[in-house]
Amino acid sequence: MDIVSGVLDYVLNELGSTVTLSILMGLLAIGAGMKAQKAISQAVMFGVGFSAMSLVIGYMTESISPAAEAMTANIGKSFNIVDGGWPLLALITWTWRYAFILFPIQIAINAIMFAVGLTKTINVDLWNVWGKVFQALVVHAITGSLAIALATAGVRVVLELILGDALQPRIEAKTGIPGITCPHGLLLHMATIYPIDLILRRIPALGSTRFDAEFLRSKIGIFAENHIMGFILGVVFGLVGRYSFAQALILGFASATALTLLPITTGLFGDAVTPISEQCKVFMEKHTKGRQVFIGLDVPILLGASEIWAASMVCVPFTLLWAVALPWNGILPFAGIVNYGLGLAAYYVCDGNLLRMILLMAGVSTPIFLWCGNAMAPMVSELALANGFIESGMISYASIDAPLFMYSTSFITQAAQGNFLPVLGLAYFLFGFVLMIRDLRAHAADEVAVAAGPAAAEPIAADEQTGA
Repeated sequence: MDIVSGVLDYVLNELGSTVTLSILMGLLAIGAGMKAQKAISQAVMFGVGFSAMSLVIGYMTESISPAAEAMTANIGKSFNIVDGGWPLLALITWTWRYAFILFPIQIAINAIMFAVGLTKTINVDLWNVWGKVFQALVVHAITGSLAIALATAGVRVVLELILGDALQPRIEAKTGIPGITCPHGLLLHMATIYPIDLILRRIPALGSTRFDAEFLRSKIGIFAENHIMGFILGVVFGLVGRYSFAQALILGFASATALTLLPITTGLFGDAVTPISEQCKVFMEKHTKGRQVFIGLDVPILLGASEIWAASMVCVPFTLLWAVALPWNGILPFAGIVNYGLGLAAYYVCDGNLLRMILLMAGVSTPIFLWCGNAMAPMVSELALANGFIESGMISYASIDAPLFMYSTSFITQAAQGNFLPVLGLAYFLFGFVLMIRDLRAHAADEVAVAAGPAAAEPIAADEQTGA
């Protein structure tokens, strides 16, 4: 067991996600019959795309965060919880003595579901097992039951795989990359906002699925181009943060650069993954009588859409307003201030409709994320103190994956003490999840037609849409 833990610790903490996922992609390609030379080339290209996306996201976040910090300088409210970001949470997670049990659990659940036909997804994103580990760690700390903790993490694995299958046609339509999906906890937040989006679609001014970047370009020309939109948002953001005009212009060009490069990095993913996906398709047709297989990857492969980043930037001031206005909030969302988890979930729920995305992100998702971050703070802080990551104070993360599911499952046993809020939260989440999966499956054929090209796609009237 110590040897296995040591190997996994090396893979996770020394190699990191880029190297680990690239190696797994290369092994998958070879296993599917691709020549080793070609497989190595595609695996390295995948790593290039992953690194490029990480660099652009880091560049954008480092540019925006000081402006957000400047906005909070004169707020006049004190915050007693530090937003430590996901890297600190991941470090804390791997100190749990049962952490590595989740690797065989996820692999076994995935293998069983695939073998019996309950999923088409093979999730190679093993690096992000840490999200399930964190959930199990929190549940174990609160309930004292390892069985309940592992069962909760197992349920999350099942939900992610079900969502990966249902969302795959839309992912292919949006990214243009065949045979890939994203069974990631970030996207489970879609279930929380999905029922609300169904209501927003009934409002005539918000119901059009065409209010995306492409639609805006057709109406307002260059002002909806990625680089122009990024420049305008950056300048406005700088001025709101009381930057000098020169500093605001610099921030404008930084934002323009990021929004221009993001689609290019997604193209690198496509160049790397498409041949591997096609090889897997040939392999499955040969050995499983034509059965489909989807490759489950990490979220960076989905982050090339300019709508995600435009909406995320617009929502930063609203996030700060919520942080100040909510009387029970003690966390200043800094490490997660540009919360692409908000934008990613809203993008796929709203099919790229920017108006609905911003309404859901600013009006619904942000307070829920803050709520979860505050609820998790005592537990995260205790673990961080015990393991020497901090010396005093409180710490949490304002962008925890699937916040409603995380909160509800973590505190579900409090119903015995009369707190039924977690039970109601979990019931609502499961209701939204079932509704969303049903509708995504119902409209899978339409998404496939979109992915196949304009000639194959039939437009759907806004009043006929019951799915995302």
